[in-house]
Amino acid sequence: MEYDDIIVGAGSAGAALAARLSEDPDRNVLLLEAGPDYSVVEQTPADLLTTWISAGPHDWGLTAQATPTREIPYPRGKVTGGGSAVNGHIALRGTPGDFDEWAALGNHEWSFEKVLPFHRKLEDDRDARGDFHGVGGPIWIERPPPENWQTLNRAFFDAARALGYAEVSDHNDPQSTGVGPWPRNRRGGVRISTAIGYLAPARHRMNLTIRAGVHAHRVIIENGRALGLEIECAGATQQVRGRRVTLSAGAIHSPALLMRSGIGPRDELAALGIKCQVNSPGVGRNLIDHPMVFLVATPIAGIPHDPQVTNPIGIRYTAAGSDEFNDMQMYILELFDANLSPGLALDLPVPSVSLVPGLQRPRSRGRLRLRSANPDVPPVIDLNYLADPEDMRRMADGVRIAWRLMHEGPLAPMLKEFVNMTAEVVNTKAALETFIRENCTTIFHPVGTAKMGPDSDPMAVVDQYCRVRGVEGLRVVDASIMPNIVRANTNLTCIMIGERVADWMRNSD
Repeated sequence: MEYDDIIVGAGSAGAALAARLSEDPDRNVLLLEAGPDYSVVEQTPADLLTTWISAGPHDWGLTAQATPTREIPYPRGKVTGGGSAVNGHIALRGTPGDFDEWAALGNHEWSFEKVLPFHRKLEDDRDARGDFHGVGGPIWIERPPPENWQTLNRAFFDAARALGYAEVSDHNDPQSTGVGPWPRNRRGGVRISTAIGYLAPARHRMNLTIRAGVHAHRVIIENGRALGLEIECAGATQQVRGRRVTLSAGAIHSPALLMRSGIGPRDELAALGIKCQVNSPGVGRNLIDHPMVFLVATPIAGIPHDPQVTNPIGIRYTAAGSDEFNDMQMYILELFDANLSPGLALDLPVPSVSLVPGLQRPRSRGRLRLRSANPDVPPVIDLNYLADPEDMRRMADGVRIAWRLMHEGPLAPMLKEFVNMTAEVVNTKAALETFIRENCTTIFHPVGTAKMGPDSDPMAVVDQYCRVRGVEGLRVVDASIMPNIVRANTNLTCIMIGERVADWMRNSD
């Protein structure tokens, strides 16, 4: 059977894309997922529903080079829903400036004005109303009300207000900056992934086929056109054919799949014995991720706390001396139950309270490359965190702010002792920078490794409609295409990308 559309990866973008394309009953859609598929919520494991973050049984088990001297675990979701099924359920949009920058780089279809309708289309926002928000979409969004915050959350909020941060009721308002509840894709304690929000209502369609446990080896390309995929399922290698092939496997696996298919830097492919179909030097380059650093303390005994309540509020702010609005975040993470983060290698005491500054607009760029043409061998992931001095400056400033929040105001009396920081380190520039390099980790947001751009950009892998240059019938639709990272957790942006491109693909061959 030849499908109209084959989509590789049932994550944030891929599930949304498959659901929207299959709304056309005359279009046969095949959605391939490497991980397992749970067709109903009742059969879905708890780590995909109610945990804070899961890097347990539904993870690829990757590692990445954070800095030249440190390797870290690099969790990525391996299940229908992808990252949206294992993440920290923060439903945050990028700023208007993020998307207008994409447009200014030659991708005029991605301005904030043009993507806003698709942000609205994806969401069912239960708290915020008005022109910037949507109702009735697949992804439920709500904000934890103040009466549900924990004692530690309230103390953090009051400490932030005392330092001058504005109170925010809607972090997705384009002008908002300050402290307030995170918008979250969480309903009744359950994380609403794209598997639940998009695929569950579409499963009855006869024209949508979802195949789990399928590993895509390479795209089959003949005479400059993608004709299908070579895949592996249950140990057997097969081929599937389709009129169009879309890679939505994420910013790590999509570029790796492109390179195994002969699309990438010619010299790197030749060194691995891969025949170059398209010399595309940008594949695997421009890797961008949000780094963060934990400041960890143990709480005094007796503080009331629901162990299931994690990360309900946070701060978005602009770093001192920065000209980029909201280029930083600050989380408060209370870990009172280790089962809330299965498989996550944070090495935190239980119970513990952490303040975590996160850099939202890094200038440093990493890269991804293949170790082998063998699809079972994971790629080399070099994040190159903090290579740019401005990245280190802003992160150091964030650590100092976190230290103040933990020592001044109502949060300080609730903290017993610090686990990984001293006043001497935080007040000594060289020592603080060493601490950051030795402790920085990921917020799980890789993007940019198959970026979109105009013909004049030699490093652009896809055009602004996400079509792979040099190959007909092939697209990349996921975080890979972002030319720069958004100032937000990337899940909503990836879903929006799926919605945006589905609109084009439904109206074209």
